Order: sequence, then C-alpha cells, then structure tokens
Amino acid sequence: MKLSTFAIALTLSVAATQSFAKDIALKPINDNIETQACLTAAKDGFGPALRLIRSKGFNAEEFSVSVRCNGESLRTFAYMYKNNKASDNAKTVALVAKNKDVASQACLEALSVGKEAALAKFDLEGENIICNHKAISDFVREYKTENVVVRTAAE
Repeated sequence: MKLSTFAIALTLSVAATQSFAKDIALKPINDNIETQACLTAAKDGFGPALRLIRSKGFNAEEFSVSVRCNGESLRTFAYMYKNNKASDNAKTVALVAKNKDVASQACLEALSVGKEAALAKFDLEGENIICNHKAISDFVREYKTENVVVRTAAE
C-alpha cells in the first residue's frame, strides 16, 4: 500500500466571489400576499417581510406561523437565503502542492473531477492516498463546499 503525504498551504483571502450554491434565482408563480412575503423574506430578511405583512393588514404573528415558503417557515426561509448571499467578505481558499509527486497532483485533481476520476487519471486506484493528513475522500469532502483556487508552487 502506497502512502503519500500531501502538504498544502492554505491561503485565506478576501474576495467578492460567488460559488454555485450562492447563485439563487427566485421565480414567484403568482403575486399573492404569501408569495410577496416569501420573496421579501428571501431578498430583504425576516423583519422587512413582517413589515410587508402588517402593511397589508394581516396579523404578522399569525401569518408567519401559518405560511410556508417552499416548505419552510417564513423565519427559516429568510435565514436560509440570508446565509446563501455572496458577501463582500467571501472566503477563498488557495491550495498549493508543496511537491510534484503524483499523489499530490491526484489530491488537487480530485477537487475538480472527484476522487475516483483523479485516482484513475494518475493510476492510483486502490492506493491509500493522504492529502493534508486526511484520506483523499475526507479532503475532497472538506473543500468541495469552499471557494477553492488551485495554484502551482510558483504562483
């Protein structure tokens, strides 16, 4: 069994980038008060949605308890969309291989094409590859939700 240690330098930088999870488009199917409230909650937050509800003459507390936005409460829906907006301080992780061995290259490749495809590309199927002191599958799982930039050691 071949063990290879892959060391990665992590660089946290500030960038105004959006990842695929943050590219959300809301398309209302009608213009009733429930839809308006859900759309306002997603775009502006829970407080503005409650103000909209009150301005239309409804009891905000009863309304928010009884209405569901895509199966979620108004508060949860607002929170979900608020936390998925790209911020001006989005974190980008830069990964740099410290050496050029095939295991290191497989670790970096696995981030873009997946573990199985990367191991096949570098003829490492069945090998126990360690990336940054983690099994390659754990390494990929950890970084697949991050904004990741793969760089060469020269950069």
